[in-house]
Parts: sequence; structure tokens; C-alpha cells
Amino acid sequence: MSFILLIFSSLLLKGQTGIYVPELAIFDTRMTEIMNEYQIPGGQCAITYEGRLVYDRGFGFADTASQRLVQPGSIFRLASVSKSITGIAIMHLVENGVVKLDDKVFGTEGILNDTIYQMAIDPRYYDITVRQLLNHSAGFIFVYPSDPLFQTYEIAIEMGVTPPTDSIELVINWTLNHVMLSYTPGTSASYCNFGYAVLGKVIEKLTNQNYEDFVRNTILLPLDINDMHAGRTLLQDTLPGEVLYYDYPGAPLMTSIYTGIPNSVPEQYGGNNWEIMTPAGGWVASAHDLCKLLVAVDRFPTKPDILLPSTIDTMTRPSVNWQEYALGWKLAGNDYYNLGGIQGTATVFKRNQSHQLNWAILFNSLPMYYPPFYYEFMDLVTDELSNIEKWPTHDLFGLTTSLDDTDNTQPLNIYPNPSNGRFSIAGNAAFQSVEIYNQLGELVYNDPGFNHKTMLFIELKGQQKGLYFVKAKNGNKYLTAKIIIR
Repeated sequence: MSFILLIFSSLLLKGQTGIYVPELAIFDTRMTEIMNEYQIPGGQCAITYEGRLVYDRGFGFADTASQRLVQPGSIFRLASVSKSITGIAIMHLVENGVVKLDDKVFGTEGILNDTIYQMAIDPRYYDITVRQLLNHSAGFIFVYPSDPLFQTYEIAIEMGVTPPTDSIELVINWTLNHVMLSYTPGTSASYCNFGYAVLGKVIEKLTNQNYEDFVRNTILLPLDINDMHAGRTLLQDTLPGEVLYYDYPGAPLMTSIYTGIPNSVPEQYGGNNWEIMTPAGGWVASAHDLCKLLVAVDRFPTKPDILLPSTIDTMTRPSVNWQEYALGWKLAGNDYYNLGGIQGTATVFKRNQSHQLNWAILFNSLPMYYPPFYYEFMDLVTDELSNIEKWPTHDLFGLTTSLDDTDNTQPLNIYPNPSNGRFSIAGNAAFQSVEIYNQLGELVYNDPGFNHKTMLFIELKGQQKGLYFVKAKNGNKYLTAKIIIR
């Protein structure tokens, strides 16, 4: 079968990685054209057809300096695509009777009934519901960058804490005490990042879990999505497998959220507080895993969904005050999707009902004038349907390795796997270093002292049960593998 023969042809075409699919080569062409036209260093595209991952490729550079290529498993900041993840999490809680969409958020009878939220400057805050936060009708109008999520330096200084604050509670408290609502909740609509940060806190209060932990344990891990994380602000905190982010040529420097010094940092590294924006825009993931998530909420009969059909219908129904927006999703006829864009990041993922398609496209740069750029890639897949004579029959789900920015053409063997924390790692050349990361992207093991050994014995002490990622320098290659600790 020709597909099998092409599995290891990840670098047949310069700057393109992943399995080459002849039937879908038009997408190789279109991705390359768009990136060349808009000077985008790196990109990624994944497509499902009838529940199968039929296309999963990386393009260009994850790091232009080292010329590290984008791989299918490389991870990107998602920007506002993150809102759909939060929407799915809320709808899961609604479906399980934990919360109702019309439950009040603030006030003594609200979900967030803590004392710090009881002194709102505008009494209309106590009428805001979960639904209104989801569909952007809660009363906020913030013109960028006036949204409190982009004002964390100023808020931290005013509240007497070290900037930038990583406390969403403090930011919510400050907002309730300083910002009047622009309209009565439920009577209009205006796109708002802050509202989704509040929803993240709602999830934490309802579940007694950290927002990221709840989403990972309840939504992502059951779908075998293991490499989706809350993003980090600084370049030195780049996650394993994460691309680097680039502003457009000639972009001005921005005010640092750490020092308040104007014109001192690139916006993508120090100009915005990514740690506090996770529910609204801070998730990091691959196109591959976004497609895996879409398949689980696409309402198609090919694979089971994680939400009931009625729940998905509610989640994707037009809002009263904004017919093109639902609960965490933009709408286009029978299709639902989301877009994300901020300096260094441009993203889209979309579900197309008429052809049973889902796709995700991610880039690590955003042009200065971006509307035509979005028009070109937002519907890239449907625009090329007339050029697809036959869809492939294969399914690539499960073939992409996490931390796939490394070279896995050589084997990295781990035994036993699963393990109780003691295991061996074997390669075909001497190891120079071994690093092990947990699901949060945190380094839990690092030992560079393995020269001249081709087999290592590792003992992870004091670590929780779960999935870990091993990254080893073996000869002149970096190899990766997964290990499950039970």
C-alpha cells in the first residue's frame, strides 16, 4: 500500500515534515504559498475526514536561528481558540448537573461568592450569568489593550503586589472595584477575554481543582491528548516541543509586564501575561491534538463524542445578542469554529458539517495587517475541496509523537513501560543527556553525565502517577519517548 511506503518520508520536501499524502498535496502547496506571501516562519496543518486524521504536517521553522523544523507534534500558542476549550469544559459541568448556564456568577448566591467579590462598584455585576460570560453578553466592552488581562502590570502596582500578578482573583477583584459595566448584562454583546478568565475561576470553584488540571484530567486525557498545556510568557520558559514566536518585520517593542518600561520587550515575550490568560487564550497545543478534540465534539456519527448531542447543540446555538457566536464558538451557517490571533500567533480550527471535515491550522507569527491573511487560511480546506479527487483511507491518529520537534529516526527503547518509576532506557549510541518532563511541561529529571553509555537505569522518585516525556541526546540526535508511571 502506497501509504505505508510513505510513512517515513517526513523530510522529502524541504521545510515540510510529517507523512506525505499524495491525494492531499494541494494543502502542502497552499500552506507554503501563504507562509511565503506573509513571511511566516512556521506553520502546521491537520485535517480529519469522517473521523480519521488524514493529513498532519509541519511547515517551515519552529526556530529560525537553529533552523529547527516545525513537526506534526510541535506545539503552538492557541490564542482565542482556547475559549472553545473552556466552553467544552463548562458544558461538561452543565451536562453533569454541576452548574446551570443561567446560574449567577457573583453575589452572595453566586458561584464566586467569596468576600473579595462582594464590593462591586456596579450592582449589575451580580446579574451576570455563566451563559453571558460564554457568549460575551456580560456587560463588558474592552477595546484592546484596556481588557484587565492586558493590564496586569498596572493592576499589580495599584494593588501593592510584585508585577505581573499571577493571581486571577486579584485581577477580578480589581475589575469589580474599578470598572463600571458598559451595558446591562444580557442586552448586548462585545467580545471579551476577561469574561473567559472569570469562567476559569468558576471552573475552579465548582470543581475544587486548578483550571488546567481539571481540563486535562476530565477532557483531554480521556481523549489521549497528552501534550496540551498552559502557556508561558518568557522565552526561557518555552515548553518542550514548543515553537518560538515571531513578530512581523519592523514591529515596535512593547512595555514590559515585569518592569513597566516602555519599548523594552517584544510583545510575544514579555508584553502580555500568558500565565493568567489560559482560559481565554493561553493554551498551547498541536494541530493534531486540536483535531482530536474537534472529533470528540463534532456531532458526526463516525466517532463517539464526549458530550451528548443535546449539549453540543446548546453549545453551538446562536446567541440572542450575537447570531454569529454561540458558547465559546463562532458560527458560520451549520459550521462552528474559532480563531486566535495575537503577536506571534495565528490560529484557526473548524468543523465543516457538509463534508464531515475538521481541521486546525497554526502559525508562529501574525502579519502587521492580518485580515487578508485570515481570509486566506481560515477556509483553506473547503476552498480546495474541488481539487480533492479521493480522500485517503488511512488514519494518522496515534502516529504523531509528543515532543515531536526532535528526530526519532533512531529508536529509543524504554522497559518496562508502564513502570513503577524504575526503568531502563536503551539507544544505539552513547547518551550525552537525558531529560524527563511531566504533563505540565515541568522538568522532573535531568542528568547530563551519561557519556559512553548506551543503556541507562532511571529511578523517578516522588513523582505522581501519570504520563511523562523522555528526551535524550543519543549521538548527534535528540530522541523522545513516552513513559507511564503507575
